[in-house]
Order: sequence, then structure tokens, then C-alpha cells
Amino acid sequence: MNSFRRGLRNRNPLVLVVALALLVPALLGIQSWFTSGAWTAIAAERWERNATDDYMFVSWTVGHLKKDPPAKPLAVLLGGSSGREALVSGPSLAAEVKADGGPDIVAYNLSSRMQRYAQSWAIVDNLPDTPTTVLVGVNLGRFTTSPESNYNQVIGRELLLKSDSLRDWVIARSGEHKYSYTILPGIFSTLTSYLQQRENALLKGKLHKKPYRVHAFDSRQTLPDSEKRALVQKWLKKYYPAFKKVHRFDAAMLDGLIAEGKKRGLDMVIVELPWNREIIGDAFDPAIAAYQAPTRAIAEKHDVPYLDFNEQLAIPSEDFLDLSHLRPEGRAIWQSELARQLAVLYADGTLRTELP
Repeated sequence: MNSFRRGLRNRNPLVLVVALALLVPALLGIQSWFTSGAWTAIAAERWERNATDDYMFVSWTVGHLKKDPPAKPLAVLLGGSSGREALVSGPSLAAEVKADGGPDIVAYNLSSRMQRYAQSWAIVDNLPDTPTTVLVGVNLGRFTTSPESNYNQVIGRELLLKSDSLRDWVIARSGEHKYSYTILPGIFSTLTSYLQQRENALLKGKLHKKPYRVHAFDSRQTLPDSEKRALVQKWLKKYYPAFKKVHRFDAAMLDGLIAEGKKRGLDMVIVELPWNREIIGDAFDPAIAAYQAPTRAIAEKHDVPYLDFNEQLAIPSEDFLDLSHLRPEGRAIWQSELARQLAVLYADGTLRTELP
């Protein structure tokens, strides 16, 4: 023990250089364990910090797909919590697409709370080299995220995914993270959080599974329409100013991730996530127009479909928890229409750029 302590106090430069030389491969090995998907050999339930840990679920699922690509064509939905609550499940979406005459696919919902376009970009950059359709969900919330919060994904926050193309884009855009060569900051932040939240179980040697519950809001009571209308005014007062400052940046990031997906040979589709039109009315029209115009231009530029069926569905307010998160009844309606339109897009075996 005394020798060990003396070693820690040793200030000889050569000793420090040797220690660093040993440390660097170890750290890179830790990163490789995550970025290769090897960490998914341990079940997701062992990694999840709580029942609604969608960041860990998405990171694990992407790693698993990368390590063990599905035999069937893949389809994934990307978005924030609105996207997370928009699908009944990946398997049921796949079944509906097939029942509507579309291809036999495997589907996953890879949406997560406050998922920024940078996180969606990192997902796109890590999907397997297999026939894949990426449904990039868009709504007002996805155009209110700051550059700084997007840039954090370069170092692995909040998803444990490394994307060199995202890093290159951020460097070219801002100069940020020029020397951020790893996602070790994100890995260690996640592991620290994991230890904090599961400390008691680890100390007792009883690391119970934490099955992921995708529909985190289903246990909440649906807000009365009066409170939903109050949320409209809150958004206009609190979030609209933020939207005006950053929506052009977020559009540029959306453009970048669509371009990256196309470069990788993925079938990219932009889809409007559900909104409670009955309550919102025309209150958000200027903001919606401000982000839909560049989004439509991005779709045309990259020759990708842009789906928006919210108006034609007219899902009633009672099927929304609030302004954008669907209840089970509304979820089934929205998913059914998404499946139908996907089946139509693939009617001739290849992805059309627009519905006939």
C-alpha cells in the first residue's frame, strides 16, 4: 500500500508520460466499446437509469442496430417527445405498412425528449448499411433549440453516438469543438448519472432491470381545454421569441442531416409531427409558416417526401394530452395514416418523392 501511495505522489516526468501512454489506449478502448455497439451485449434494461430513460434507450437501440443489422428493410422515426408519443410501437407500424400493401419492414421509434437535430444527425450517421427509411419529424419545438445545445452532441451529450460528419459541420459553422476528437465527455457524464441514479441497487448487488416505458405521458391526466389554451399563450410569450432567434439555424441543421442521410444512401422522409389544431387554431400560423417554408425548400432541394396529414386527420383535442402529445386513441389514428402514406410511397417498390 505504501508503494502504491508513493507511486501516486511521484512527480517524475517520465512516470507521468508512461501513465498517460497507458491511459490513452484505455480511454479510447472505452469509447470504441460504445461506438462499435459492443456495449449492447448487455441488455438495455440493465443500462436504463429509470423507466423513461429514452436517451439511453435510443443510444442502445442504435448501437444494437449498428452491431446486428436487421435482415429486413428498416424504418425509424426521429423527433422529440411529440414523436415519441406519436407511434403505438415500431412493430405495429411495420405491420400496418405491410397490411396497406407496403414492404415487409422492421420499424423503431427513435424519438426522445427534446431531441435536437444534432442528435437526429448522430442517429442518421450511425444507422446500419441496410435499406433504411428515416422519418425526420418536424414541428415548432424542433426549431427552438439553440446552437450551443445542438453542439453538445459532438461530445456525446445526450446520445452516446459519435458522428464525424456532425463534428465537421459544427466546426465549419462555428469553430466549436475543433479539438473534440472523442465522445468521452458524454460517456462519462452518462455513466456518472447512471451511478448516481442506481447507486443503492449497485451497493446492494441487486441491479434490477429497468424496462423502458416509451409512452411516458400515458399516466398523466389529459389537460382540460382551458389549460391547453393557456399553453398556447405561454408558448407565444415564452418560446416564440426563442424561435425567432434560432429557427434559421435549426433549418440549416435539418438541411445538413438530410444531406448526410442522402449521402449515406438512406431514404429520407420529412414528416410533420401531430399538433392539436382544434385548440391552436391560427395562433401559431406565422411561426409555422416561418419553419415550413425552409423545410419545404429542403425537401425539394434533396428530392425527399414531405408528409403533413395533420389537417386531414383533424384529431380531436380530447385525443391530445396537451398541444402536441397524443393519447392512445389519437396515437392509433396518426400512426394508421402514417403507415398508409408510407405504403403508398413504396407502392412500386422504391420510394417516391411525393404521394400520387
